[in-house]
Amino acid sequence: MRKNIFFLPVSLPFFIVLLALPFVLLAVSALLEWSPGVALQKALGLSVFESVLLYLTILAGGVVNLPVFEFKSKRDSEQRHVSYLGRKYPLPVWHGHNTVVSVNLGGAVFALLAAVYFVLPLQPLTVSLSIVIVTLGVFLLAKPSRSVGYYVPAPVPPLLATGVALLGLYLNGGGLYNCARLAFVSGVAGTLIATALLNVLRRQKLSASSFSVGGFGAFDGIFLTGVLSTVVACFFV
Repeated sequence: MRKNIFFLPVSLPFFIVLLALPFVLLAVSALLEWSPGVALQKALGLSVFESVLLYLTILAGGVVNLPVFEFKSKRDSEQRHVSYLGRKYPLPVWHGHNTVVSVNLGGAVFALLAAVYFVLPLQPLTVSLSIVIVTLGVFLLAKPSRSVGYYVPAPVPPLLATGVALLGLYLNGGGLYNCARLAFVSGVAGTLIATALLNVLRRQKLSASSFSVGGFGAFDGIFLTGVLSTVVACFFV
């Protein structure tokens, strides 16, 4: 089983941008003399410090992939290169290789724990329908890549989850400031179900050398879902 469990889920420049983003937003808020504390407390139930800590925890955890098991690939792979978020990934040729399945600490474990916390004040029916819609949307829009597996274009989960959350809350008569909680829950659960469960059999046919649940191909979508939905929720607050 693969020993190296540390690698960036996105390109290095994009990772640096994500790392600096909360501090830039706080600096802009200070210049505008606007305190985000009340908005974050109502939108997420967290203070500014707790929100930034959760953000950085998920981001840092995205670097760690914990191997769980491996299975025999059905095909040999071809020599190809994949471009993703401005970074080119050279793909080696694998003959009779094993596919290592890992769990991303940030995009799967930490994100799911946060989703459990955020789901508590929400209505179960609204949450269930939102997860189903996001799951189907991500599954249908996931793109195949030989030797990497299926990946989701980064804008898909955040836009889909936030849109579904706003529509669901509007039709249900709930406060639109809850869109951050609902979008995060449906975005995380829907993306993980679509990429980790529904695409399992299809991944075996693509000869992926490794597959990270909530990691490469899914992490950026999950992460950006939390960012976009929180900004939208704070606007409604």
